[in-house]
Amino acid sequence: MLGKVSVSLTNRLIKNNIIKQEDFEIYQFGIENFMMRACHIISYLILGLSFNLLPELLIFLIAFMPLRENSGGYHAKTPLKCYILSCAAIFIFLCLVRFTPAEIMEYSVILSLASSLILFLIVPVESENKPLDDTELTYYKSKAGFIIIIELALVLIFKMLLWNELSFILALSLTFELLVALAGIYFKIYDLKSI
Repeated sequence: MLGKVSVSLTNRLIKNNIIKQEDFEIYQFGIENFMMRACHIISYLILGLSFNLLPELLIFLIAFMPLRENSGGYHAKTPLKCYILSCAAIFIFLCLVRFTPAEIMEYSVILSLASSLILFLIVPVESENKPLDDTELTYYKSKAGFIIIIELALVLIFKMLLWNELSFILALSLTFELLVALAGIYFKIYDLKSI
C-alpha cells in the first residue's frame, strides 16, 4: 500500500518537473520511508493516548530511539513485520508502566545496571541489512556507550530524587534495547547455522 502511494507521489513530482526521472528510486524510497515512520509514530501516539500515558511514552521514545539507532540489533524482514513488532513493543511498554507495582519500580537501578553492563559488552549488533566495517563498529560502540552512560546516570539521578516512574521508564528503554540486541545476535547465529 505505502509502496504504491510513494510511487504515485514520486511520479507526480517528476510530472511537475520538481525532480528528474533518474532520481525516481531515491525519492520513492525516501517518501516510502517517511510514510512508514509517520505510521509508526501516529500508532505509538494513539497507543499512548489510549493508555493515558503520552508523556511517559514520549520520554521512553526519546531515550530508546537514539540508543536503538546506535546499538543495532534485530530488524524485521518486512516493513509490515517491523510495524507490528514495534507496536507490540510499545503496547508491552505501556502495560508495564501502567500495571507494574510501585514496589517493583524501586528496582529500576538494578534493572538498568544489569542491562547496561550486558549492552556494553555486545553493542553494536550488526544486522543482515546493515553490516558494519571496523571503523563503523568503533564509532557506533562509542556512541552507544555514551548514550548508555547518560541514560544510566539519569536513572540514578531520578532514583535519588525519588522519581521512581521516570527511573523505571529509562530502565525499560535500556532493557528493551538489550532484548532487541540479544534477538539480533540470536537471529544472526541462527541464519549462519541455516546456510
